[in-house]
Amino acid sequence: MKSYFKSYVLLFLIALFFASCQDESVEIINPDEQEAIIPNSTLSNLMLRTSANAVSDDNVLDNSSCFSVELPVTVIVGNITITIQNEEGLDELEDLLEELEGEIPEFVFPITIISADYTETVIENQDQLEALLEDCIEDNDAIECVDFVYPISFSVLNSDFVIIDTVTIESNEALHDFLEGLDDDQANLVALNFPVTLEYADGNTITVNTNEELSNAIEAVGDDCDDDDYENCDVDEIKASLKECKWVIEAYSSFPEFEDFEFVFNEDFTFDIIIDDNQVSSEGNTWEVVEEGEEVYLVLATEFEDFGGDWKIVECDNDELYLTKNDQTMLIEQYCETDLNCSADDLSQDLIECYWFAGSNLVNDLANKFVFTEDGTVKVYVNNEFVEVGTWNVGVDSDTLTLVLNLTGNYDVLSGVWEVIECHEGFYGLSNGDNILHLEQECFNDNPFECYPEEGVELVKCDDDNDGYAQFNIYEAVPACDNPGASVAITFHTTFEGAENNSDFLEGATAYTNVSNPQTVYVKVALVNNPEQKLIYPVELIVEDCNAPNPFECFASFDAVIELCDEGNDGYETFDLTIAYSNCTPFVDVVTYHTSLADADADTNPIADPEYFVNTSAPQTIYVRVEVGDTYEVFELQLKLEDCTNPGDCTEGDVDGILMNCEWKVTELNGDDNLIDYRLTFLDAQELLITNVTTNETVTGTWLTETNNSGGVDVTFDGISAPDIQAISGVWTVVECTGEQLIFHMGDNQMTLDKICD
Repeated sequence: MKSYFKSYVLLFLIALFFASCQDESVEIINPDEQEAIIPNSTLSNLMLRTSANAVSDDNVLDNSSCFSVELPVTVIVGNITITIQNEEGLDELEDLLEELEGEIPEFVFPITIISADYTETVIENQDQLEALLEDCIEDNDAIECVDFVYPISFSVLNSDFVIIDTVTIESNEALHDFLEGLDDDQANLVALNFPVTLEYADGNTITVNTNEELSNAIEAVGDDCDDDDYENCDVDEIKASLKECKWVIEAYSSFPEFEDFEFVFNEDFTFDIIIDDNQVSSEGNTWEVVEEGEEVYLVLATEFEDFGGDWKIVECDNDELYLTKNDQTMLIEQYCETDLNCSADDLSQDLIECYWFAGSNLVNDLANKFVFTEDGTVKVYVNNEFVEVGTWNVGVDSDTLTLVLNLTGNYDVLSGVWEVIECHEGFYGLSNGDNILHLEQECFNDNPFECYPEEGVELVKCDDDNDGYAQFNIYEAVPACDNPGASVAITFHTTFEGAENNSDFLEGATAYTNVSNPQTVYVKVALVNNPEQKLIYPVELIVEDCNAPNPFECFASFDAVIELCDEGNDGYETFDLTIAYSNCTPFVDVVTYHTSLADADADTNPIADPEYFVNTSAPQTIYVRVEVGDTYEVFELQLKLEDCTNPGDCTEGDVDGILMNCEWKVTELNGDDNLIDYRLTFLDAQELLITNVTTNETVTGTWLTETNNSGGVDVTFDGISAPDIQAISGVWTVVECTGEQLIFHMGDNQMTLDKICD
């Protein structure tokens, strides 16, 4: 440990030598013993406790008040690697742990720990750290609520109170070492040079001029304090912070729909309200920050009464304000132009959802459809399967959000630390030196298993040799789901437990012979990037005598639907139920119609006049009971109503406005996605710009909207010369219309356009 007194004897002798050559010596004013700092005195102990290492400041990191961890230090939280450089990094770690509940930081060793007296110890591994924590006895009496404002200085005095040296102290650690070096047997004395300034945790300062004043100022804070209890809501600082950047509503207790609304507080104390990048209110809006007693208020004057009023500032930070008004609460957070509107947790969670197309100057002709799995594996879609090519993790270093890729083979060119420089919903822009990497998410369905028959499937084969066995292709029970956003792995199992535990695999699924009749096997559909998310459904294998005709086959061969125009627009029409299965009914004994499945099974409460049935809801399901001899089956009939006066529910003006907002992709044409690489941009003067995102080739055409004779909207595409995309040429009628999707019909053809906004 350092000691400033090892050289004091020599200094004292030198000082005496100089004194013999001088006519006079310099003395402190009114020197007396009470001004000296006495070792082990109340004051010296208070100063030691004040200058001790604040070991509890980083408890979010080490969960120990026996020591602190020397920064910078790197930790892993879940799948996120974060390098903590300073106090701001500790705050960021605390926010991350709140988002990832239950996660504990794991150190990247070696680390250095520092005790309250600044003794340093290098810890090489987790076992050493745990052993230290087991022996830890928290007896920390450090005073962390007040600090000296440095530099401060001490005068070294001889017994006659003659100054023989001056020691300048620049930090808590230096002060602690200096005070611990004081020795009761030391011939020289030290006195603190006043005035000295102290700063409390709430930001307030006090200047003291004597030992007594210093002792009183330190004792005034007491032992029980927490920096977090001080809110430091200074009026001028809040005003300056509000003017710096825009502020976003992160939470509003009464109106969650206000989340993501933005405030811009202008220099002239007016403010703007912005929704979805559109300014909706500014005229007459004013703001002010006022102090009333011990309370601070943000006063908003606006015609939007939910935002107006006196908002009490309950908690404040440089980039966050927690406000209350009556029984309402509102949390607003600062977002500057240089801020990323995404966090490490956002990036980690986003990447494991759906799959991602990678665009980079390094990818060239490589396959660029990636999956990032929850266990940190990167896979790429090659030759109709996902192949593992390396690993990934997310890091935060000096407030820089990074994606770390460690890839192999041809994809090694993407290995390295990529800094996230831009992020939007479904998009991340990254850079690594002069190289760029764009990741664009593709998700076609919120429920990746919606297409699969959760209720199960029956596969029926003929018993050709009358032995009860037949050969089945189990793949016939797996639908061809057009859902590229859900990359799945499909396996077949002979038991449900096997499907759950990844065992009892069914061998030879394309030519499987049943072992009993009937027999139930199981299909498991699991996400490639998260195998724990899965769907298991049964497949019943039935071998039957095909020589005996099935009287119900006609009814089961199609889905029966009757759709009428809602002429009165009242939700009711008269349906002839008998036309739905008119081709099948002559070959069975009895057909009755029921409004519930229970009635159909029990053969009760049949509809008295099925040729003139008025629906009771829209849509409505009717249950058709079909009897042949002593057996029966029940089939469903769907009744639907359509508003034929305004197909699509959008006016011509609506369609114009919707189409000219962002780009559009041809999601499907007659059930096929072969045009999905084309992007349509609807420009002024009816100009249509078409871009192939695979080849980057563009062509132009024209577009025109008109109101047709039925009150619907027609969209005409013309002048398109490029191959493939020419298929959209013609006059299409809008049949379904939302701000995100348009569905068109042209005769028997159907086309779907989905909006894409970068």
